[in-house]
Amino acid sequence: MENNAAKLLKKYLSGQCTPEEKALVEDWYLQLPFQRKSPNAEQIAASHEEIGGRLNLHQTKTFSYLRPTLVAASLLVCVGLGFVFLNQKSKTSSTFAKTELKDVLPGSNKATLTLADGSVVDLDHAVNGELAKQNGIVIRKTENGQLEYVVQDNPNAVSGTNTIATPRGGQYKVRLPDGTMVWLNAASSLKYPYPFDKNERLVELRGEAYFEVAKDHHRPFRVNAIHQTVEVLGTHFNINAYIDEPALKTTLLEGSVKVKAGNSQVFLRPGEQSKLNAINEQLVIDKNIDAEQSIAWKNEVFAFNNEDIKSVMRQISRWYDIDVIYRGKITTEKYFGEIPRNTNLSEVFKILELNHVQVEISGKTLTIIGN
Repeated sequence: MENNAAKLLKKYLSGQCTPEEKALVEDWYLQLPFQRKSPNAEQIAASHEEIGGRLNLHQTKTFSYLRPTLVAASLLVCVGLGFVFLNQKSKTSSTFAKTELKDVLPGSNKATLTLADGSVVDLDHAVNGELAKQNGIVIRKTENGQLEYVVQDNPNAVSGTNTIATPRGGQYKVRLPDGTMVWLNAASSLKYPYPFDKNERLVELRGEAYFEVAKDHHRPFRVNAIHQTVEVLGTHFNINAYIDEPALKTTLLEGSVKVKAGNSQVFLRPGEQSKLNAINEQLVIDKNIDAEQSIAWKNEVFAFNNEDIKSVMRQISRWYDIDVIYRGKITTEKYFGEIPRNTNLSEVFKILELNHVQVEISGKTLTIIGN
């Protein structure tokens, strides 16, 4: 049963399925939910039985079709039967497996902290405990790789500014002086004052971060991110503000936020996302999104939902600290699925190779080869 399913899925990915076979696979894909974690033995056994039933080619049930571009290159590895592919050898001509990049490790807790006096602390090499003391505020590195500020009474404290920055291949978690928790994704930075002003809490973001804002009805929390400002009192939200992305996205998970850009502003409810177009700076609300997908990175997962190869590779390049270039006609097919972020780069590309993504590698530069 397992072998038949694997053969049919490989046949589907190569575009060799009959219309009936194609409909069966797509119906199966629609009815199996995405998983946030790798399947355990019980889930695998259950999935074998369920998929075996769905892939019975003698069924006479009529299925609806998805548009080919939506599933033709689906990353089935982390959904349902995806584990079937993990040990299959790719038939593509990629040279990836023969290169030194097979040992590239995923990103980890890495960041630098720039203090008000200009000195820089390398957080991934700093010892746990007190790092600095600034105007009554103690800066500490905890055992779990988190930066935190402990505010002490000091009526004569003078305001200063700190900046925490992650490199490509890094991430970090920080507890701000007001108790707000911030998770920084790779290639990101957060600039913030200490202590916060009496009337507002203003920070500046570049890159991506997830915020759990401490409630303070007297001081709104504001995030300046490129051309927009997000304002809240206490809530959970994610901002993706990378300069190489086509849109600046703010996704609300809890509470409410106001997003302002130029002369426009919108109010978000939980499960909604604002998008600020990088070219025309038009601000719109998207209500048809999976809010959890926007914070998959925080939960150690790459989550792809109808994304093209360039969108996929932007995320991979930041996390593994590699450069990506393209040659030839690049596919416009869309990708779905999830890959754990603790996966070595070689395993990520084994998955992509199964979807006919071919690469050439030189040093830390990957070339995606089109048709």
